[in-house]
Amino acid sequence: MLNQTKLSPQAEEVITNYLNLPFPTQDVRCPYFNNARIGQRGQLKVLIGKGTPREILEEARIIATQYKQDIFAFTDPEQIRKFLIEHCLGIDCSGFITNVLKEEYAAKGTDLAKRIFITPKTNVLRWLISRLRPVEQIGVNVYAHDKNTEIIYNLSEIKAGDLIVMLKTGPNKNHDHILLITETNGNVIQYAHARAWSSEGRYGHGVAAGTITLTEPDKSILYQTWEEKNKTNEDSETFIEAKQATILQIKRLKF
Repeated sequence: MLNQTKLSPQAEEVITNYLNLPFPTQDVRCPYFNNARIGQRGQLKVLIGKGTPREILEEARIIATQYKQDIFAFTDPEQIRKFLIEHCLGIDCSGFITNVLKEEYAAKGTDLAKRIFITPKTNVLRWLISRLRPVEQIGVNVYAHDKNTEIIYNLSEIKAGDLIVMLKTGPNKNHDHILLITETNGNVIQYAHARAWSSEGRYGHGVAAGTITLTEPDKSILYQTWEEKNKTNEDSETFIEAKQATILQIKRLKF
């Protein structure tokens, strides 16, 4: 059985705001955006998939003004989502995790950006950039790095704030992904992440939540019951991605 654990109210609020961006129109779920597909460098973090919900809203306001579109008058949340997607506004998986965990650790009096290891000082230029713009430099591999996280082997020890890291996943083994454990209770693990399922097409992706029910707790995480969007295990692209990962680990930050 799992101990009952939850993220701080501050961290939960960030997740809630990604699931329902703070537009006047409700139910605007934050889309997924992966800057690696475009390769922009030196941009504001909100333009490369690392922005907070408030930053995404404010950037949408600026772009809408430029294009003379009053998106704040839209009453259909899918219209707003379409606008965001077509203007490359959204969040990637590590950006989502970072902005949630920043609040989680701030609630404990810790500055995540200052504590996390990004790159060695021997790489002077990148190290300076990582100090000046840490959120933009924190990707899945940073969370996977042994200097930042340790592996949790026993499923019964999983708690809120832990991470499920998938390295070299997908049919071509060419991308990484990460999930955040948001709550544990009894035999159920709740998680959240930013992702794009191929079955959702151009406009269906975004921040989502799911559960992993421990049905065989003595076995690995892949032997449990994964559910997301009412799809279970082999029907869930998140589960498939976990199965395809060259490295699949449950990890916990060391600080």
